[in-house]
Amino acid sequence: MIEIGSVRLYNLDELSKKLGLSKATLRRYIKNHRLSGQRMGVRWYVSEHAVDQFFLRGFIKPAKGKARQK
Repeated sequence: MIEIGSVRLYNLDELSKKLGLSKATLRRYIKNHRLSGQRMGVRWYVSEHAVDQFFLRGFIKPAKGKARQK
């Protein structure tokens, strides 16, 4: 974890362990704009705030064109 002022940044290795998701899944979430991340050099970093927003929005979204079942 890196702290810049009050901002905490996690690399994908750390986040993978913390959330129990693979790094490939996290990269896919970033690519599909489901999780906000920033690449610095060769590593991706995700802020603590982005992780909070990810869970507030819900990380499982219905597929395009399909209605959500109740």
